Amino acid sequence: MATRTAVWALVAGLTACAGAPKRAEGVARQEDGWVQVWSDEFNGAEVDPGNWILKTDVHVNNEQQQYTTSPDNVSVSGGTLKLTARMQTANGYPFTSGRVESAGKREFKHGRVEARIKLPVGVGLWPAFWMLGSDIHTTGWPACGELDIMENVGYGDWVSVALHGPGYSGNTPINGRFHPRTPVSEWHEYGVETSPEAIHWYIDGERVKTSTREEVERHGAWAYDKPLFIIFNFAVGGGYPEGVNKAKEPYFGVPQATADLLRQGPRTMEVDWVRISERR
Repeated sequence: MATRTAVWALVAGLTACAGAPKRAEGVARQEDGWVQVWSDEFNGAEVDPGNWILKTDVHVNNEQQQYTTSPDNVSVSGGTLKLTARMQTANGYPFTSGRVESAGKREFKHGRVEARIKLPVGVGLWPAFWMLGSDIHTTGWPACGELDIMENVGYGDWVSVALHGPGYSGNTPINGRFHPRTPVSEWHEYGVETSPEAIHWYIDGERVKTSTREEVERHGAWAYDKPLFIIFNFAVGGGYPEGVNKAKEPYFGVPQATADLLRQGPRTMEVDWVRISERR
């Protein structure tokens, strides 16, 4: 469990820089009443076990990958976290990839969460940055609440956001699709701010969507006044990609062109940093 419960929010800012990721000093910052209380700048040589667990036992949404702890799939180098998908059979799945969670390590309640991310492109690839309620193992999903800060299903010009909770899960009505100013394969900042009254999503510092508590409660219970934990994962195929690309073969949600792409070599999602701030 985190040693403190921090307010969190992901501030999204489009830094249309295709070159090397910006380096940050990692010191607490103050901006418009916000104070940075935690970050992982990924400046080490491996995933920090004080912040993250590497998940391998997640098989949901008819996804086509097996998550592993191998550095071939999850690594830290050059100042970034790298989640890499490969065409590699494991445990009956045609692909391997990586997933890290801060559950039981760093959990946060209300505030700003932000991350700087560069995505791979290939229809059916499904990298995501999101949060789940820390009570998932007692209340289950979707009662625990799910906050999708950024998802992409392999298209180079848009990302999506969503909320899932009791009465509004699956094809949730609380969602949005947004187009960053430059391709998603370049560095962008994706973020969210939460409070008891509303959730705001940001891309490169620009607010792109707001969902108020009143709006959410028209569909079901508000599930976000609790600690949540962060997830970065890189799925391949599955229900959401298939719902967009309609591909059933050669793999569910993965068209032939993307299978060929992965056969040529791995594809990687990179995270430059993730930061948590609270309002003071």
